Amino acid sequence: MALNAYFTIVLLAIVLFFVVWGLGWLLENLSHRALSTTRDIGSRAWLILVGPGVALHESSHALGCVFTGTEIVEFKPINIEVTDDGVVLGYVRHRVPSSPIKGAIIGLAPVAVSLVLLVFFALGATYLVPGTPGIGGEALNLLSNLINMKSNPALLNDPVYPVVAIFGFVYEFIYTFSGLTVVNPLFWIVAFLAMTIMFSNAPSDVDIKNSATGLKIILIFDLIWLVIAYLFPVAGWALYGLFELIAVMWALSLGFAAIGFGLFLLIAGMSRIQWPYNILPFILCIVTGLVLFFFGVGTAAFQTVVSIGVFAGMIVLLLFLKGSQQRTI
Repeated sequence: MALNAYFTIVLLAIVLFFVVWGLGWLLENLSHRALSTTRDIGSRAWLILVGPGVALHESSHALGCVFTGTEIVEFKPINIEVTDDGVVLGYVRHRVPSSPIKGAIIGLAPVAVSLVLLVFFALGATYLVPGTPGIGGEALNLLSNLINMKSNPALLNDPVYPVVAIFGFVYEFIYTFSGLTVVNPLFWIVAFLAMTIMFSNAPSDVDIKNSATGLKIILIFDLIWLVIAYLFPVAGWALYGLFELIAVMWALSLGFAAIGFGLFLLIAGMSRIQWPYNILPFILCIVTGLVLFFFGVGTAAFQTVVSIGVFAGMIVLLLFLKGSQQRTI
């Protein structure tokens, strides 16, 4: 018995869930180490950069309560409060869920909501690119092809096919999105939204504890179905399109999350440079984008890559120059 394409799809759906969830956790932890803003709780900069993610995270838990029919006792999406256990930034107090699965749904709600929002903004952003109709249609075609490949023995017996198809689509999305170019304010707005959503995706210790039992049940089911997919790939018709949809959505959200992660790294770099030097990388990025656009150098994607490269390169240069580093981080 050899690997098959449906097995690959199920494996991708499972692995990418933990990858995107882990990236949310990593982003939050990196922010505490790299950005003083995240530690200056309640400041104007904190409310702009971190506040939306906190509010979205807690609102997602509340939505999970509504979805599972669990009574909400108290809900404060942003609540800066110092307690004996630390600083509470927001919370949802609710009754004990009637089952572990409901507890997992509530605990993992920020992951699910971030997935939907990342995919929504990822597909929606491409419709903003001048001269392109967006890639929503291509996403539906990809999903249809992955579902129907079980009827094609040649594709079903090729375990690499889903990887090439899915990540080829993700590359197409990133390439299309880069067509906005850095001179378009929407480029930065969408990137900021991606970063905010990734902040909201970060699981807290309480989230992990509350969803542990339900998550184990879901994971056991996933592993059992992974074995079934390996032995009987046509069994995928029983869960028509479920893992195919999950795999495509997680992969697309991973691509969009990379954009948010990239913006975070640029902001983190700028935070280590003194004012007014720290604004120079952004200004040079925009100027580069305008020059490339005015003279029609390369494709829009090429212009974006070069402009962001100038942004990052200037940050690195300033970090090595004496007198430009931030004295207090």
